[in-house]
Amino acid sequence: MNTPSIAPAFVQPLPSSRLLALDAFRGLTILAMILANNPAKWNKAYIYAPLQHAEWHGWTPTDLIFPFFLFIVGTSLAYSMRKYRNPFRAHLGEGAESCVPASLYWRIARRTLLLIFLGWMPSLLIKTVHAAQGGSFDLSDLRIVGVLVRIALVYCATSLVVLHVPLRGQAMLAVVILLGYWAALTFLPNPHDRTANLACATNLVGAIDHAIIGPNHMYKDGNGTDPEGFLSTLPAIVTALIGYWVGLFIQRRGVNTRTIAQLAACGIVLALVGEAWHYVPLVNFPINKKIWTSSFVLLTGGLGMVALCGCLLVFDQWGWRRLARPFEIVGVNAILVFVASGLLSTALDRWWTICDSSAKDWLFEHLFTSWIHDPKLASLGFALLTATFWWVVCWAMARRGWALRV
Repeated sequence: MNTPSIAPAFVQPLPSSRLLALDAFRGLTILAMILANNPAKWNKAYIYAPLQHAEWHGWTPTDLIFPFFLFIVGTSLAYSMRKYRNPFRAHLGEGAESCVPASLYWRIARRTLLLIFLGWMPSLLIKTVHAAQGGSFDLSDLRIVGVLVRIALVYCATSLVVLHVPLRGQAMLAVVILLGYWAALTFLPNPHDRTANLACATNLVGAIDHAIIGPNHMYKDGNGTDPEGFLSTLPAIVTALIGYWVGLFIQRRGVNTRTIAQLAACGIVLALVGEAWHYVPLVNFPINKKIWTSSFVLLTGGLGMVALCGCLLVFDQWGWRRLARPFEIVGVNAILVFVASGLLSTALDRWWTICDSSAKDWLFEHLFTSWIHDPKLASLGFALLTATFWWVVCWAMARRGWALRV
């Protein structure tokens, strides 16, 4: 007996005409994000150094995850926006091929607002549960910015730029943002104290967020600086633009050995320039994820190009599609997995209890620390189990041919 479909309208079948390497790269990035975001305990004694963020200046492998995702957002735009402009004539200064339909602006606005809501949803849900338990529904400490809010703002801004600014203008805009951001953070608020201007508690990014939204709406452990602050979103747009240009290059040249080699070489050069900017005397701009410095943009944009080239080579050029499939099924449900994994982590840690312990602590103790005595290894095992769980969820969705899209 046939039963009617009860899948919601936004559930679509898995796409068949996508750049395989891009979906696989997105899936790898999300799995890495889940791994880094789900240690058993937020304590350095339980987390290996590569899975920690840099304290301030410098970088770790974990610091690459978020910029890689924004890079992928830009590359995806090169494919989703190609019907609205001719990217191969835009370098001549020409605008869009035809008038951009109003429905596209609505789609951009809808996705932007939905991402912002999803970014606020975990906090709103926590406050709702607290109110249901007899407390108050207090929004005075709601964090305004965050990972999904930054993704939303970067997606919106980059979409408008690629629709209306030709490639030359995009390149000039990127240069102005990166150099202007360097000058602003280096010479403001005190033009005679570069060290203080780039310190955690006294930089311009934190000062602007304090003035606009206030400390109660900022990241609580940021020592005065929110890692997803408003001003630092500007260079993050350049991260997405780099991804967009890479997508255009792949569309124009095709997926072949020459294209991959050229992109990899450009990526290595860009990463080296970013690394050099960290050290060059007088004009140095330290690599720093928490304020998304211009050197960080170049480093991560270059490494993102190299990582995507690796995926292109293995999955698209060599044709190892079966190897890509475990990551592809996560990549097409990236936002769903990110949001749902955060909600489940909150539920295990705050709401569900077993034997007077949080469900998270109980699982960690009974599944890992009871037989793994190294706290870092045990915590890594917990994070791997979490990532595996969400991979199984994506696998089950893929079996039904579902992809939940924002």
